[in-house]
Amino acid sequence: MPKVRKNIEKFVASTKEYPITFAIAAGLYSFIYVFASNFMLVNSWFQFFVISVVYLAIPVIIFTLSWELTKRLSFLQKFKPFVLPILNAMFFGFYFVGRMYGFQHKKIILGAVIICALLAVLLRKHYKKIIVLQFIMAFVAFTTLLPTLYGALFDSDEWREFPEEVVQTNFKKFPNIYVIQPDGYANFTELATEPYNFQNDEFESYLQDSGFKLYTNFRSNYTSTVLSNSSMFAMKHHYKGRQLAGAREVILGDNPVIQTLRNNEYETFLFMENPYLLLNRPAIKYDYCNIDMSEVPWFGIGAFDNPKELLQPLTETIKKQQGKRSFYFIEKILPGHISTFKSGTKGKETERENYLTQVKLANEWLKEITQIITKTDPNSLIIIAADHGGYVGFEYTKQLFQKQTDKKLVYSAFTAALAIKWPNNTIPSYDTKLKSSVNLFRTVFAYLGENETLLENFQEDASYSRISEGILGEVYKYINADGNVVFEKVE
Repeated sequence: MPKVRKNIEKFVASTKEYPITFAIAAGLYSFIYVFASNFMLVNSWFQFFVISVVYLAIPVIIFTLSWELTKRLSFLQKFKPFVLPILNAMFFGFYFVGRMYGFQHKKIILGAVIICALLAVLLRKHYKKIIVLQFIMAFVAFTTLLPTLYGALFDSDEWREFPEEVVQTNFKKFPNIYVIQPDGYANFTELATEPYNFQNDEFESYLQDSGFKLYTNFRSNYTSTVLSNSSMFAMKHHYKGRQLAGAREVILGDNPVIQTLRNNEYETFLFMENPYLLLNRPAIKYDYCNIDMSEVPWFGIGAFDNPKELLQPLTETIKKQQGKRSFYFIEKILPGHISTFKSGTKGKETERENYLTQVKLANEWLKEITQIITKTDPNSLIIIAADHGGYVGFEYTKQLFQKQTDKKLVYSAFTAALAIKWPNNTIPSYDTKLKSSVNLFRTVFAYLGENETLLENFQEDASYSRISEGILGEVYKYINADGNVVFEKVE
């Protein structure tokens, strides 16, 4: 430490200018923070290269060229004391504010850049101290990234191992299978009670009249789309409450569900409304995906701007696939959930009203898609399975990360709709054991393979979340297998 301090003091006292050092300082904090806050979205080598170019390489090139020009052109030499501080301040402000508010907010970013440039002029004589502070910020950001990097490198991948007894299942029934996921659709039980208090009788009657069985009190095992779906398709718990390396790869087909279907000569189709699950460019192991990788934005900007039409292409695909064994996973971002962050909330009641408005829209869409499927493929297996609840009753979703004791609130986050139309209304008697999403496909494959031994290895119907205690928080079991709210730290 004394040596580090001595070098810092030497750097601050020096009259020498360091264009590359100033350039790296301008972007390093934001570069690291991108990975620390969004590792699951940007953990591909392609993205690492792009982000390195944007936050580090481009500033180095611009700073170096600008510095050389001011040295070599006589009419610019009077600006030489200001060029590096101003460039550093402008780039730092651009990255910092753009990351906070979104780079599409041009007026906010422009204002921040101008203010930073003016401050750089005023503080020019002290600017090397500011550079030191920027590096300290980057170091602190890196310490928050370390646990995520450690997890990505050293966490057990056991949860990703395929259960052989499932993968080797030989089906006796071969209906086409449709898994429809309305994002954030709360279970019918919870919708009817506080804090939702929503009368959904008309839609529920429609489902029952159409041959669906409604599974009450069903819930997810995790609190987000990625964490919930990765566990559902892996058929195992991963016990993570935030960052999870490999989660999108699992959802996109590197899982025992797709392998089992392929072993039984099914073709697999993935229909998504937006490229959210593709942002880190995972390998897609479905036979078909309706979104090409060329359509995926590099930084996620605009990922939700142009939702894909799902019904027409799905209808066309079903007709083309007649006579073939087909599996479809269809994700619709309805009804969603309440605001994620405190800064975006409109208050509990308004958030509730907005969510229930989206539920009504989801109901209409679900009617359309189920009518299309039952008309064109009447003897299929149709599963409506949400990924988590709507968080109604909270002001914003991240409140769940603060220890909650109200069962209604906890269940509002984990509750998930499940309705299944079994072919020919042949409902298996053991479906009463189906309580959470991690065991969904094991139950379905036991039915298709007429093999109840698959049910012997059910995962615990427990639900998990990160709770923000300490700097980084820990993962806790929030609901146990008996449905009780508990707080048991996951070791």
